[in-house]
Amino acid sequence: MFGWRARIGYLCPSVFEMIAYDFYRIVPPGIGMIGVTCMIDGWQDEAYRTGLARIKECALELSRRKCDFIIHAGVPLVVSQGNGYEAEVIKTIETLTSTPATTSIVAGMEALKALSVRRIGLVNPYPSELNAAVMAFMKGHGFEIVAVVSLGADFTRIGDVSEADVYAAAKKAVSQSPDLEGLYLPCPQFPALDVIDAIECDLGIPAVGHLSSEIWMALKVLKIRNPIPGFGKLLSMM
Repeated sequence: MFGWRARIGYLCPSVFEMIAYDFYRIVPPGIGMIGVTCMIDGWQDEAYRTGLARIKECALELSRRKCDFIIHAGVPLVVSQGNGYEAEVIKTIETLTSTPATTSIVAGMEALKALSVRRIGLVNPYPSELNAAVMAFMKGHGFEIVAVVSLGADFTRIGDVSEADVYAAAKKAVSQSPDLEGLYLPCPQFPALDVIDAIECDLGIPAVGHLSSEIWMALKVLKIRNPIPGFGKLLSMM
């Protein structure tokens, strides 16, 4: 039976490209993904408002599909609304569905805390202007962003970013601030997953990816304790 161990709902802002592929590379046997999308069309406030307005209908569909945990993805959508909005999103989903939930920025921050990381290098495919909102949001939660490297990918071509680009960006972040404690790589649509181990090994600091932190939080809440090797320290210590 599909998802006999757990059914994880994934509420994605845009199309699924790498997400489902990477999800099934990470999760242990018996874990299934049920995905829906809000179909936003870019990195603009109007697109964010459209996506956020669809949370309820998407959450209800995931509930109808009997999910055990729901992930609301999309860091830019939540941070655009300021600190405290993440709690509103989670409360809305949990109230509508009677299902535990998280949103991606919360999963990322909880993962960073679990690794004792407060001084952060931020590496992402976003246009540089998005980072001010991410930095302000994380600062409000007690984090210090000491280095930022944005790859500036086109919204519809994020998957064109290469593993080499991500690795080089991580090295650049460390060179900007050698005393940072770890890296945060939001966005599940660029190939961070395949270089997290190499980054941690070569640079000597933890690296928290978007999808890996979401899955870590879901499995933690669902009490599924398989250590997952190959994708960084966070998942290996489940």
